[in-house]
Parts: sequence; structure tokens; C-alpha cells
Amino acid sequence: MRWAALTTKTKATVVVVVAAAIWIGGVGSAGALVGSVVTNVGEARPAAVVASAESATPRTTPTPTPTPVVVVSEVTEDSTIAFERTTVDDPALPKGQTRITTAGVPGVLTTTWRVTTTDGTETGRVQVGKEVTRAPVTEVTALGSYVAPAAPAPVPQAPAAPVPQEQAPAQGLITPGAFCADAQNGSVAQASNGRSYRCGGKGADANGHLHWNTM
Repeated sequence: MRWAALTTKTKATVVVVVAAAIWIGGVGSAGALVGSVVTNVGEARPAAVVASAESATPRTTPTPTPTPVVVVSEVTEDSTIAFERTTVDDPALPKGQTRITTAGVPGVLTTTWRVTTTDGTETGRVQVGKEVTRAPVTEVTALGSYVAPAAPAPVPQAPAAPVPQEQAPAQGLITPGAFCADAQNGSVAQASNGRSYRCGGKGADANGHLHWNTM
């Protein structure tokens, strides 16, 4: 086969083989090898060339892709439920006063989640349950409505009965030390003993009454 009839790929192969032959055996060996290669190039590919081409291509080992670690678990979370307030009437408590009879207690709401983690990082969360684990207690406040009754009005006392006036003895004589009327205060009268007495001469007694006293 003539050199001009060779393809470009075949020529490149021959050049590689010749270079190898010169490096190993010298120019003479290279000439003989060229003829052999050109003659047989159409029939078979030299083993040396194939080995050289295969060894020229580097082989790499693929790095295995790590398998992610996926974990699915359930977790619970508690939240507070506020308690309500109510007011009731207490007739035993003074009006306007208040008193807590039942203290309010918050409730607890528990929520369950299904959590997915990939290599330790949360990648998904789904709610799977919700339950009131402690009911709230309503706060009760008593509001007083008792009003004390009004005190009874004082009963007016009847006026004291007038002190009976002793009857003056006949002929206008008085009895010494006897009561005398307020209208007679300061007047002078004579007793049966012949002496004169003044009404209220010593002032009123402890009860406010006047007497005929010596002058």
C-alpha cells in the first residue's frame, strides 16, 4: 500500500510506531518496521500500537455517592389553654366586695408531629394528632350583694307627767318644802306656822322642780 493512500489516522499510527522503533532499535529497525506496518496496516492493527493507545487513556475509579440517612420520628409539643372567668352573686358578702372562690388554672394542649430528618436536618413535619391533656379550670369570683338593714328610728319618749302640785292649805297658806309651780317661781307665801317662804328660794332640785324654801 502506498503512503499517499493511507488515511490520516493510519499515518498517525505509523508515525507512533516508527518513533518507538527508533527509540528501541535505531533507524534501520525503524525502516523495516515502516514497511511492515504500511503493508499490513489494512489487514491488522499492530498490538504495540493498540497497547500504546490503551495505555495512553487514563482510567479513573468513580467515587461512590453516599446514601443519605433518613429518620422518621414522632415528637409532641405542649401549648397553654387560657382559663375563663365568671362572677356569681354572694348575698352573704357585703355589697361591692369581691372574693375568689375558685382559682383559675390554665389547660394544656398536646400536639403530635411526625418529623422527617435527612442527615440530621429536619426536612419535613406533618401534624398527626392534637389532644387536650389537661382541661382548664374556670376562675369563679363572688360579688357581694348584702346590705345591712337600716337602724330603726328612735322612739320619741313621752313627756314626763307633770308633778302634781300639793294643794295649798286653806286660806292660802303653803306647806314649807312642798312643790310650787314654775309660774310661782320667786313668789312669797306664808305657811301655817306664820313664817314666809319663797317659791324656788334655793333653786330647783335635782329633778328640776321648785319648792317653797325659807327666805
